[in-house]
Amino acid sequence: MAKKEKISQVISRELLQQIEDGKYPPGTKLPTEMELAAQFGVSRVPIRESLSVLRAMGVITSKQGGGSYVEEATSTALFQGIKIESDEIENIKNLFEMRKALEPEAAFLAASRRSLEQLEQMKLILQQLEKESVEEGRSGMFADINFHRSIVHATNNPIMIQVLENLTASYEKALKITLQPNTELAHKRRSVFKEHESIVEAIELEEPELARIQCLRHLRNAEKKLSLLIKDYGI
Repeated sequence: MAKKEKISQVISRELLQQIEDGKYPPGTKLPTEMELAAQFGVSRVPIRESLSVLRAMGVITSKQGGGSYVEEATSTALFQGIKIESDEIENIKNLFEMRKALEPEAAFLAASRRSLEQLEQMKLILQQLEKESVEEGRSGMFADINFHRSIVHATNNPIMIQVLENLTASYEKALKITLQPNTELAHKRRSVFKEHESIVEAIELEEPELARIQCLRHLRNAEKKLSLLIKDYGI
């Protein structure tokens, strides 16, 4: 049985549909939070959450001076629910729960324990991710997986490392879904790269709490996008 969607997800889907239908063409400004709240008959809290989801997906952007604007180029894949089997949906949901438990703590430990060699390895993989995703417009899936693997390896915790290695197949399946729409959105590929870069910067500065926060922020943004990309996926 599909899990009931949050109000903010319902609003996000409705706004996506309105953008696709041309009510809000590329480059136009969306109504204010107050106007949207009145339109949907809700408080401003779920409106903020729904706009945050659309920003994470690369559909809208915030500009200096206030307001949310529809991006000039938006992938049609973002408007189409991805149909996969219910057991796969459940596996991906469970994977994100595990990732949010494992990876922010791994980033915390990596910032405390990493060696110079491990830091350099992270940076090399980050460069590869930038080349494949930002410059060449590809998904950069394997570079992405290797990036997160390098952080867990920098914890020097053999049990955490083994847990990650056991999840590799599930990582690939989830990333194929979350990264593919980015190939048509240069600004989104750059945004996701910057999230990875912020994690490495915190690890290099040996700031464990900051590394944990940046990693969790990255995972939550990916999860927000996935919640709308997958049909009936109730995160």
